Amino acid sequence: MAGGSVARAAGAAADDDRLADDLAELRQVMAAGDLRRQAELEQAIRTRARHATGIRAAEPVPATRQLATALGDQTLVEYVESDGLLHAVVFERGRTRLHDIGPAADVAREVEALRFGINHLAHRIGSDRTRKAIEERLGQAAERLDRLVPTGPAPLVVVPTGALHALPWPALPSCRNRAVTVAPSAALWLRAAGTPHTAGRTVLAAGPSLDHAVAEVEALKRRYPHADRFTGRRATTANLLHALDGAGLAHIAAHGRFRADNPLFSTLTLADGPLTVYDLEGFDQPPQQVVLSACEAGSSGIRPGDELLGLAAALLALGTRTLIASAVSVPDDTSKALMLRYHRELATGRAPAEALARAQRTWTEAVFQCYGASSPSTRAKGEP
Repeated sequence: MAGGSVARAAGAAADDDRLADDLAELRQVMAAGDLRRQAELEQAIRTRARHATGIRAAEPVPATRQLATALGDQTLVEYVESDGLLHAVVFERGRTRLHDIGPAADVAREVEALRFGINHLAHRIGSDRTRKAIEERLGQAAERLDRLVPTGPAPLVVVPTGALHALPWPALPSCRNRAVTVAPSAALWLRAAGTPHTAGRTVLAAGPSLDHAVAEVEALKRRYPHADRFTGRRATTANLLHALDGAGLAHIAAHGRFRADNPLFSTLTLADGPLTVYDLEGFDQPPQQVVLSACEAGSSGIRPGDELLGLAAALLALGTRTLIASAVSVPDDTSKALMLRYHRELATGRAPAEALARAQRTWTEAVFQCYGASSPSTRAKGEP
């Protein structure tokens, strides 16, 4: 029996080594643009990986009393689709009520219109007249979508379904200046909210070919003087993964790319090439809070059963408590000011969702949202 266990452990270790080699080669061939070899390696990685990190909505339903205690004054809104119709289940102060919203297809079209408008404004597409018209239609789409959200000042915990996973919730009128946290399920939110918040080191990293990234990290280094900093050639996948393991706060400014064809190969670009979802699965202790100052990093692929796949979903599934990321592709130079304001608010002790709400000022900044669970931050080890 013991010999068999050792043999299986050795085989697993060998598989891990081969997977690591494949991931390292994948970074090289993607940088070289060798699409044929890239496809071969991606297939080998999918076959060799023991499991794929994703989140399923069909998880055990938390006990009502437990959920009410954890929520406190927050309002939980979980969306469900049935026979093509969208409904919202609102849970507030231990009481549940149901709202009928309407055809899910109509809501999906409004979500797409909102994303289209924000993308065009962010990338400054078209003439001033065209952008003004787009902004007007964008505002109309946001107003129509606002019926999704219960009124009132209470902080929101949102559990989307279907097309609502792609909605930048802070862009809705009822969500402006309001703490909004997006979670894949009530069960995952409860797990994250109940995770002890301990101090850990701060990690700052800047990827290549991103004009604002190094300046952003340098500015944050002044706020977190004891942080581990990775820029230039030091910002490699191996260095960053090692530093992220057990970190309290990680801020990564890098190019992000969401792969709709295969979300597990969505990437953050580092000095030695792209970091993928598969690279994240070696953590002993995932970072508690991760800020991804990268476009599309919050996007997720949706499989049957509302299973989510992508960088954001992987981090939350692995146990990251709070994630700040963008749900829409935006220009790389638009996030620096927002991120500096966010960390300034965070330093006052505000919860991440509240800090983000206070930091956001424009349509473009509203694409960043808080995923997972949000509670007042604790200072990283060694920070003043």
